[in-house]
Amino acid sequence: MMESMLSQNELGVLALLYLLSVIPILFSIHRTYHHKGFSFHLLFSITYLSVFYLGFPFSLILSFNYGILLQSFENVCLTLFLPTVFYLLYYAVYGIRLLPIKPGKRTEFLYKDASSKIEAKLTALFLLFIALGTMLVFFMINGLLLFKLESYNQIFSSQVTGVALKRFFYFFIPALLIFYFISPSKKRWWLFLVLGLLCGIASYVVIGGTRANVALVAALFIFIGIAYGYVSINILFFGAVAGILIMFLLAMQRYNLSLDDSKTVYYFLHLTRDTFSPWESLSRLLAYDKIEYQGLMPIIRDFYVYIPKTVWAERPDLIVNTANYYTWEVLNYYAGLAISPTLIGSFYIMGGFPLICLGAVICGLIIKGFDNIYFYAKTSLNKNKSIILQAYCFANIFTITVLTREGLDAFVSRFVFFNLIFWSCYLLAKLIVQGLKRFNNISS
Repeated sequence: MMESMLSQNELGVLALLYLLSVIPILFSIHRTYHHKGFSFHLLFSITYLSVFYLGFPFSLILSFNYGILLQSFENVCLTLFLPTVFYLLYYAVYGIRLLPIKPGKRTEFLYKDASSKIEAKLTALFLLFIALGTMLVFFMINGLLLFKLESYNQIFSSQVTGVALKRFFYFFIPALLIFYFISPSKKRWWLFLVLGLLCGIASYVVIGGTRANVALVAALFIFIGIAYGYVSINILFFGAVAGILIMFLLAMQRYNLSLDDSKTVYYFLHLTRDTFSPWESLSRLLAYDKIEYQGLMPIIRDFYVYIPKTVWAERPDLIVNTANYYTWEVLNYYAGLAISPTLIGSFYIMGGFPLICLGAVICGLIIKGFDNIYFYAKTSLNKNKSIILQAYCFANIFTITVLTREGLDAFVSRFVFFNLIFWSCYLLAKLIVQGLKRFNNISS
């Protein structure tokens, strides 16, 4: 992989290409917001813009002021051009009408049956029990890792047991979403933020530096505000700026860096770029000439983490999904932390440019599917169905973020895992309520 300093003429061409790449996505975001308000297309577009384009200016500043080398001019051009082509193809597929579902205005519905409300509340309680219960078990095994570990990478070392449990912590978010959608109001909206941040901070302290749950609560707070008219798109911008600063401060704490250091600006540029916009991962990957395409195996291998050793004694300890392939083979980095290859990078690792084109089609269908479910939930006359489906859709903001940032293999495994837990809790709640109704009928 050849890295170099770019000339002024090359930088001028890249700046023009950057603007031409960003403008269509910004236009799509603006048009979607004013026509539909919140949608999963809006979410995907904002996340996509952040992942593939937000970090480019940061990289240029790092190159100019700190001498950080970039890939060759041709490679950077391809890295800017490829996501634009991917997005345009995605957008064309997303625009195809698959089902005759039209978004309607949100309407308040009354419960026809009190048992529907009980089903929703029980589902939320089961999800909350799973999240807080696994967090308590993890704490009892490992203590408060934030105060025990010296570096973030140690989370993935043999010093920590039961790492798979941290995947269950996330379920406090769909639980709180259900409580909000049972009776949406501005007061409950703020209550969601407060309770969500408390749970997110607790998981941050217990795990020892994982910021995802805190960031997701804040993001959901803003997106719910947009969907219900509590905030405007301008608040989203200011919220994004505040989120960048907060995530930077948490990253400084996670990596034991000091704000008094003379390299604080460098830390800010570097950590913010890598946190929100790992676009250089795609750039390095496209420059790598020894890639061995993995096919669909990374999707299958990503499920291995959910299989305990007691069930599969010969389960591989080193799981080659697209993130680990990129980290180990391309970066030659073995510190235990997997580096994101991005959505397009994951498709490239699995099958090169042909699979990137197919991936754009797949993403268009995925986002279209979520929007169809979401708009159906908003207009459903069944209140219980509306609550559960809206909470389900908003809870999947996490999986959509994983899709855009990490890739299809990480998305599929987390999506299947989330659906298994979420709908199992709902089914259990439904069975309990139906059992109680039958018992009452027999007693009477």
